[in-house]
Amino acid sequence: MTTTLERHGKTAANGKAVGGPPATGPDIDAASHALETRGADEYPLLMRMGHSFEAVVGQRLLVDGFYGALDVAIGGDGWYYVLNKMVSGELYPRVRIAVCNINDEFPRNIVPMIDGKPDEPLNEMFKSPVCCDSDGKGTFFFTDEHANKVVMISTKGETLGWWGEAGTKPGQFNAPAGIIHAKDGTLWVVNSKDSRVQQFTRDGKFIKGFGKAGTGPGELNYPWGIAVDPVNGTVLVADWRNDRIQRFSPDGEPLQVIDTPGRGRGPLKRPSGVAVDAHGDIYIVDRGNDRVLQFNPRGMFIESFIGDAYMTERGADKLMANPNMCRWRDHMLDLDREKRFWKPSMVKVDSEFRVHVVDAGRFRLQIYRKRFRVLQPGQADSAETFTAPFLN
Repeated sequence: MTTTLERHGKTAANGKAVGGPPATGPDIDAASHALETRGADEYPLLMRMGHSFEAVVGQRLLVDGFYGALDVAIGGDGWYYVLNKMVSGELYPRVRIAVCNINDEFPRNIVPMIDGKPDEPLNEMFKSPVCCDSDGKGTFFFTDEHANKVVMISTKGETLGWWGEAGTKPGQFNAPAGIIHAKDGTLWVVNSKDSRVQQFTRDGKFIKGFGKAGTGPGELNYPWGIAVDPVNGTVLVADWRNDRIQRFSPDGEPLQVIDTPGRGRGPLKRPSGVAVDAHGDIYIVDRGNDRVLQFNPRGMFIESFIGDAYMTERGADKLMANPNMCRWRDHMLDLDREKRFWKPSMVKVDSEFRVHVVDAGRFRLQIYRKRFRVLQPGQADSAETFTAPFLN
C-alpha cells in the first residue's frame, strides 16, 4: 500500500516522488513542490506537541541592547551573539555584536578591530554587515555585503581576520548575505546579487558552488538566508525575491520548493531566513508577512508563530524613568500589537530545540522551545498500513 506523503505529486512506497499532476483536496495543501525526496526513514518519527514561549531578550539601546539587529549566532557557551548594523555616526562603528543571554543580560559588545584598533566610525572597513553564524567553539563569522568579505572574530573579542574578494567568478563575492557553519567545518555563503551559493573552508578556500538568476526550479533571485539540514547535509536557501525556500543537494541539484503553508494562509512574501533543527523540521522567517512558519522535512505545514513577547524587567525599568510614558501606557487600549513580530529577519535553532527569532523591527529576540516526543518502533503505524483519518 502506498500513501501520499508529499504535497505535490505521488509518492511511491520507497519514498521517491513519481510523476503525476499535483494532488488536491482538503487534505492536501499546495505547500511543497518536491522535485526529489529523501527516504522516509532518514528522519525520526515525532509526536509534535507544539512550542512554548520561553523568553524575550533585548530592547532598543545603543550599548546594552539592540539597534539595527540583523542576525544571531548561538555561541555554544551560553551566550548569544547578535549582529547589529548601527546607524552612521561619530561614536560607534557600524558593526556591533551584542553579547547577551536568555536572562536578558548584556555584559559586553564586540566590534571589529583593524590593526589593533576598533573599526573607525565614519571611515569603517566594514560598513554593511548582513548575516552571521558561529562554530559553537569560540569563533563568530559575519558577512559584509559592501566589503565583500567574511569576517572572523573570536567570541572573546579578538578579530581573527577576514577573507574574500569582489567579483562574479567562482569563489568571489557579489554582496554576500546568508552564512552557515556546517557540521563538517565548512562555510556556506549566499551571494545575493548574482544569485549563487558557495562552499568554502573556514579560511576562505573555495570548494564548490551553484546557482543562477531566474524564477524557474533551481534558479534564485536575490537569495538571503541559508541553512544546512543536519540530518543529510542538504542546503536550504531563502529565495527572497522569488518568495520561496528551495532545498538543494550539496552539488546544487534542486530537490524541494516551499512557497506557501496552504489552507488559505497565503503565500510566502519575501522570506529572509531559514533554519533546520536536528529532526529536520524547517523554520522559515516569512518577513513580508511578519511571521515564522514551521514545516516538517517533507514540506508539510505544521505551525505558525506571530510573536508572544512581553515587556522585560529592564524595559519596565527604562519606562519607569519617565512618568509621562507611564501615564501614556496606562491609557493604551491594545497591547496585542506590541507582542507581535515586526519585520523579523532571521531564525536559529539550538541543540535544546529553542527557536530564536530576530524580531528586528522591535529590537529584540523572541525565543520559543519545541515540544515533542521521539516515537520508537511500534509506537506508530508503519507507512505501509497507515490510513489517513482526515481529521482536519
